[in-house]
Amino acid sequence: MRRFLFALVVLLFFGLLAMVAGLVWLTQPVVPALAPSVGSVSKQAASVEVAIKPGASARAIGLVLKDHGVDVTPEGFARTARLLGLHDQLQAGVYGFPQGSSLWQVLTILSRGQELQESVTLLEGWTFSQILAALHSHPHIKKTLTGDAQAVSKALAQEMSLSFRSAEGWIFPDTYLFRRGQTDHDLLTRAIRLQREMLAEAWAKRSARNVLQSPDQALILASIIEKETQALEDRGRVSAVLQNRLRIDMRLQSDPTTIYGLGSAFDGNLRRKDLSHPSPYNTYQHKGLPPGPIASPGRLALLAALQPAETSALYFVAKGNGRSYFSHDLKQHNWAVNYFQRGIGQPPPEERRL
Repeated sequence: MRRFLFALVVLLFFGLLAMVAGLVWLTQPVVPALAPSVGSVSKQAASVEVAIKPGASARAIGLVLKDHGVDVTPEGFARTARLLGLHDQLQAGVYGFPQGSSLWQVLTILSRGQELQESVTLLEGWTFSQILAALHSHPHIKKTLTGDAQAVSKALAQEMSLSFRSAEGWIFPDTYLFRRGQTDHDLLTRAIRLQREMLAEAWAKRSARNVLQSPDQALILASIIEKETQALEDRGRVSAVLQNRLRIDMRLQSDPTTIYGLGSAFDGNLRRKDLSHPSPYNTYQHKGLPPGPIASPGRLALLAALQPAETSALYFVAKGNGRSYFSHDLKQHNWAVNYFQRGIGQPPPEERRL
């Protein structure tokens, strides 16, 4: 009996020792450290980046890791993954392993599918052409959409059953996280779905002062507001001016819509002759809203379009400091234009809110 107990204790001792050794081995760094660089401050940079193909076995993954400098053997990696029950959970993708990562950390990242993520920021007020250019300039976005921006925009509008002939205005501006190798098409359709949600949310919150008849009209007006002002305090008032004009059948006379209609002919300087350019987007020539959005509006512009401020103002002009001056009649507006835009005369009187 004593011999049996002694043998059992010895067996447990060596078993525990083996477990400790295994834990130590699993937690030892296998990912090499980056060579020090001048000005480097990051201690968690990914020193090894690998792409794992779909259907790759644990041994094949071990071979890829070894080829990229990770201190493992294909057989040892596969045996360890099987021992831990992770061999059939290792996922395909593009991964980054921080320097000094242990084998356990590597296996955890692979089994959880914690792929490397990138980001791209699409700004409020960007046109579809600018958005597509930003996506195509990103080194980790796969480019699948060919042709010029106009053709791509029309194709997306048809595919997504959009209510306009192009995808202009339907891309929600935001910062998007994505896996390396994700396609431009995936990101754009994702942004369109999000813009639909934001538009529906804003439409549900529309106020009684709103004169717009449909979410489509709201998207158009929001895109104009986005281009007219970035000042949060002025968005609702700009919306009110534009809707006041729509209410009395007065031309919007919006520079941004007219510039959009000029397209590549616009050289950065809007001239008097441009105001007579024959374009459906020329709101100096045509009454009502233009036929479609002129840029991608963000959430605040959408809300402003459907929640106009309470004012009877019919004019506004940029002050040059990011804000706008609002007028109720043409005489006061011309006074403000002379002072703020041309530097002529005295400051106009203090604005009336209503």
